[in-house]
Parts: sequence; structure tokens; C-alpha cells
Amino acid sequence: MEKGKQISTKQFVCLEFLTSIAIKMFMLPALILRTVGKDGYLVMVVHILFEFITLTFLLITAKRNPDKTLFDILRDSCGRVLSRVIVGVTVMFLFVKSVIVTGEIKIFFNIIMYRDINWAVLILPLLALAGAFAVRPLRAMGRTAELITPVVLLATLVLSALLFGELQLDNLLPFLGEGIQPVTKGILTFPMWFGDVTVMMLFLGNIKISKGFVVGAYASKIVSSLLIMLFSVVLFSAYANISTLIDYGNNVSNMTQLSLGSQEYGRFDLLFYCIWLLSVFIKFSALFTLIVRSTRFIVTKGSDHLHAFVCALALYIVCVFVFNNEESVFLFATSPVKYFLYPVVYVLPLFLTVASLIKYKPNYHDLPLKGGLKCRNK
Repeated sequence: MEKGKQISTKQFVCLEFLTSIAIKMFMLPALILRTVGKDGYLVMVVHILFEFITLTFLLITAKRNPDKTLFDILRDSCGRVLSRVIVGVTVMFLFVKSVIVTGEIKIFFNIIMYRDINWAVLILPLLALAGAFAVRPLRAMGRTAELITPVVLLATLVLSALLFGELQLDNLLPFLGEGIQPVTKGILTFPMWFGDVTVMMLFLGNIKISKGFVVGAYASKIVSSLLIMLFSVVLFSAYANISTLIDYGNNVSNMTQLSLGSQEYGRFDLLFYCIWLLSVFIKFSALFTLIVRSTRFIVTKGSDHLHAFVCALALYIVCVFVFNNEESVFLFATSPVKYFLYPVVYVLPLFLTVASLIKYKPNYHDLPLKGGLKCRNK
């Protein structure tokens, strides 16, 4: 861990909030509703509860050994070869997550902003932004997150308030009217849209742990989860009886358009969506940075700029030429590949916690104690 390249506890909390809230309110509720039906919101509840479990493992590892990065723990506990294999599988998971994120950004702009937008051009500034973060110290991303979190939160709260008029909870009844099987199917179908705690492993070993670290992290996760569920329940209750009309492009913007009567008053809600999109850009940048640092760990030769360029080029080719429409992204992300990649979400945070418990003694050197002293491992 290099001095001066750390993020504060406040910045970590902000980053966690932004990465948690991004994407899940985009197209995911509509996809789940189309596949599972009106009880599909339970799919989101189950996966979010699992994210709290993985968050717990991450916080234990970060607080107990705040000077150890993801790569330090893997290298010290598994050796050079096995650690590279594990990181390689993680990169594949992160790559699929990145394809999902970019694919849904594309759909958002195509449907809401510009129908004839050239995606091959639009993705370039997105990759350039992510690449700029990837080659800079993590504090650049932390400071950016700290600045934009208040406005993103405000925009999300405004959008939430606009949706209250469309909340029709009685449409969700009867509860589990078709049994538990559709919900189980949904849980097994959509895991690749979850597991955002894995992205936060990027910051292990680079967090200035301070008082309130654990409480702040849990509070951030609780608030983001409640907002996600609010958006989802509104969509589920509105379309519960006509789920067959749902397609990949339906999202909460359809609900605010209906709620505001935008045909008469214009779509001023788009301003808040553009602000909210900042969270998506930060999440994508965190994903991309972790991909770049992981490839740098696997292939030790070459500069950070070279690794960032190669990763950006690979992602560009995949997003523009391989998965060039939303259906291809959806089919790939829900294919059996998820059974191979998604275990990273659960296994890796648990493994890091267990490995650090076995390999290292506690080193709470960033935690201030009474009298201004700091505890250090001796």
C-alpha cells in the first residue's frame, strides 16, 4: 500500500453507496418482472441479503488488516500461480459485469435520450473516463465519489418522491400466488446483476480506517437497498397485471413519465436521471480499475497505461462487435456461464477473510485509540 494513495472512511462509504445503487434500478426490475412475475421483487430481496453477508466478510478483512490489499492476501496465502488463477477468474466475472453495465447505459440513452445514437462513438468517452481513473491513485475516485454522492442522493430521493403517486401495493397480491418456483427460477437466473460488494475489494489495503467505518458501511448499504427496493416495488405494482407487455427497455423513467404527465409538462425528470447516471459512471470506473489492476497482477510486465489501453480495447471490441444488442447481453449473462463466474461473489470475500485470519495477526494500526495513540502489530 503506497502512502498518499488511500481513500478515507467517508469516501469508502460514498463509493459503496454509488456502486450499490447503480444499475439495479435501470432495467433489472423489468427483466425480473418479465421472467418471474409480480413476486419477482423477492428475487431482489434475496440477492441483496446475500450482499449484506459478503459485505460483512469484506469489512472484517478491511478492518482487521487495513494494510493488506486483495492481491497481498491472495499472493501470501495461495502463492504466485494459484493466486493468478483466482484473479483470472475474477477478471472474467468483472468483465461480464462491465458488459452488463455498458449494455444498459446504451439502452438508457437509446430509449430515453437519442434513438439513433452511435454506440461505437458514445462508448469511447466512457472508456476514456474509466481509463483515466484506472491509471490514477484511488484517492481520485474517492474524492470524486465524495463530491457527487450528495447530488446523486438528492436526485434519487426526488425521483423516489415522483413515483409515490404510482404506488399500488394491492396489485402485488396474492403473495406467492404462483408458488415459490418462479422466485427460485429468478434467483438462479439473475445473479450477474448483483454481487457489487466484489467491486469494493478494489479498495482493500487502501482505506484509512476510522471510527464509524463499519456503521457507515452498513448504513450506506441499507439506504441504497431501500431505495432500490422502492423503485422496484413501484414498477412491479404498476405492471403486475400486464407483465407480458414488459420489454428490456422498460425502467423507472417510464414510471416518472406517467406520473408527471410528461406529454403536457415536459420531462424535467431527465435532469435528475442525468445526475443519477454519475453513480453508474463511478461504478463502471471502479469495475474497470479493478480489471486493470488485476491484469497488472497477472501479467507483471508493462505499464499501467498499457494495461488500461489493452483492457479498454478488449472491452470496446466485445461491447461494440460481439454483444451489439440488449438481447445478446441478456442471453449471455443468464447463460450457464453464471454458474462458473458468480461463485466469485460469495467464495472470494469469505476466502479473503479466512486467509487473513490464518495468515496474519491483527493489525489495527489505522484505528486511533484514547490518548491519540495508534495500535500497531508488534
